Amino acid sequence: MVQTQKPQIVWSERLRNLTDRARENLVDGALTDAYKANREEVIGILNRALASEWSAFLQYWHHYFMASDLHSSALREMFKKQAAEEMEHARAIGERVQLLGGVPCTRPEDISSLTPTPVQYGHDLRSMLEADLIGERATIMFYCEVVRHCGNDDIVTRRMFEDLLEDEEEHADELLRLLYQFDATTSEQIPSLHEAPKGVAEAGVRRPEVMRAAGGRR
Repeated sequence: MVQTQKPQIVWSERLRNLTDRARENLVDGALTDAYKANREEVIGILNRALASEWSAFLQYWHHYFMASDLHSSALREMFKKQAAEEMEHARAIGERVQLLGGVPCTRPEDISSLTPTPVQYGHDLRSMLEADLIGERATIMFYCEVVRHCGNDDIVTRRMFEDLLEDEEEHADELLRLLYQFDATTSEQIPSLHEAPKGVAEAGVRRPEVMRAAGGRR
């Protein structure tokens, strides 16, 4: 007859201690003393990110409204989709601010002062796409810094920004493919522009100096 072993009882004292500490400061809800980050600093970072998402939402909607030429029907839908995704990002960040005991940034004057990526209004399809790509790249760098800063001190905020980063990278990649062509065998940029943005660009619009490196395609 096979005898089953009883599970080893571990962490008895540690878990009793955690339960005792959980009885303290009940009004803090989910925020326990296991949270090791600087709460006020994280709330400030979150509100800057929230302001950035509001700005991105407004920028994409503006480009949706202004992309009205014959070449832009597909781009208008892309702008609309990106705007909806930025709004969802804003919702997630705002809820995290509230859970940590802060007040989410929603007033226009606060958004304009806190956002690291102010709204950029392009004057044609190409400049709109370039402005959006620059904004996405800046947001990617910002959110990478947030992930590193939170580390294991605020795991939930870190994981949220990791998810947001994935979305922002997809946005940037989509914008890049709309702006530039690449050789499918080498991932090197082809020295030409896609015809739809090219056809409506003004003569003086300068192309970005930073191009995608070979081998960077996913």
